[in-house]
Amino acid sequence: MGPSGPPASSKFDLIANALNLSKDQRKTVRTILDDGAKEAAPLRDQLSKSRIVVGEAIGANKSVDELKQVARASSDLAAQLTELELKTFAKIFGALDDTQKKDMQGLGHVLFLMNDIFHTKNWNGD
Repeated sequence: MGPSGPPASSKFDLIANALNLSKDQRKTVRTILDDGAKEAAPLRDQLSKSRIVVGEAIGANKSVDELKQVARASSDLAAQLTELELKTFAKIFGALDDTQKKDMQGLGHVLFLMNDIFHTKNWNGD
């Protein structure tokens, strides 16, 4: 127990609890999230490098057109990561039973948790 109460739950625990997942569903959803994270790894690395390029372009006083080009490339990668997060959410949704699919509060909470989940190396960390 930490100084302000019980330790924080992992993202996976928050997702599993929000959806009221069974033991088998927990395994399935963890696999879906792990697979999504593996698919996200090269995109995340490219995005990190593209942000450096944007910073260097700004520092080098590149033209507005050149800045737009490097910024667009960076935003395209961010959009691809978001698309992957949404596809992963859709796979999780597909693993739910009918009752779980009707739980709008739980689904909304999980959709919120999915936002930027693959932008860090450890999707299950803080």
